[in-house]
Amino acid sequence: MKPVSIIFLIISVILVIVGLLTCSIAMLQSKRQGVDLYDTTIENGKSEAEYDFSEDTIGKVQIEVGDCDVDIIFGADENKVQMNNFSSAGYICEVDNRALVIEDTVNLFDITDIIENGKIRFKGFRYFLRDRKLTAGSKTLKLYVSEKFDLKVIDIKVKNGNVNIAGYVNNTDYTINISNGNLTATDLVTESGVTATVGKGRISLHRVTARSLDLSVEEGDIEAVVSGKEITALSKKGNIRIESENDLKTYNFHLKAPLSTITLEELVKAGNYIANDALLTNYIHADAEAGSVTVKTYVPSIAPIETETSEEAKEPEPTEPVMTLPVV
Repeated sequence: MKPVSIIFLIISVILVIVGLLTCSIAMLQSKRQGVDLYDTTIENGKSEAEYDFSEDTIGKVQIEVGDCDVDIIFGADENKVQMNNFSSAGYICEVDNRALVIEDTVNLFDITDIIENGKIRFKGFRYFLRDRKLTAGSKTLKLYVSEKFDLKVIDIKVKNGNVNIAGYVNNTDYTINISNGNLTATDLVTESGVTATVGKGRISLHRVTARSLDLSVEEGDIEAVVSGKEITALSKKGNIRIESENDLKTYNFHLKAPLSTITLEELVKAGNYIANDALLTNYIHADAEAGSVTVKTYVPSIAPIETETSEEAKEPEPTEPVMTLPVV
């Protein structure tokens, strides 16, 4: 090793030691004076953090996390982010250029990741000292959004975890990528597109309406109650079930299940099924390379009729006969 490199290494070690000592002293002083050095709390080995973005105007949500479950809840009374068990030194949560950005993939050993677009994303050594107490619980991220935000883009990337989205009617473009986990989406309406890619897991959509739906799973099933002009579903190792809220007579079909069967309403066959009508502009493409394909018309379940309770259903108690006197 060159002498210059040795000198820089020694200086770096000295700076790290000085930084750790300074942080330790600051932590002791803050504890004595009751001053909070952190934007998160840790209790019983679990951390909690909450951020309010009610005063910000956002048009895009961009989430990129590693091992984490993500829930997006629309129609909330207030706009906030709840983050549990995140390492404080390794994530960002901010509004930048009308986009809410949440990431926990900050590489502290990459200077280009620490300093991005002129912003320093490293919070300081004090978080390393404090996060040693973080020992329990899996990561969860809950995003509460009120109706006042006109979200044009929702972009979510998760390495290991489940994503749940429910209850939004807006012209929003959805892009969801999950390496290992499940996607569940319910009661979404958009004139834009829904693109979902899952490595190992399941895609479950219920009452989702979009201009186009592009669903792909490497290993797992796709179950979708949807309506759209163009529906595409691919499962390399799993089954596909599509229930259309639109009349199936309005669609062209290209269905493939080379190792199993295809069910289209009452028709059952093996291999491929292709039906092209030049007058139709809607399409359903489904390819289950190692599973089955089922395409049917969606029939809503009927709620059971409430019956009388046992008290209400009891027969009336017999009464004593009433004697009537003859009229004179």
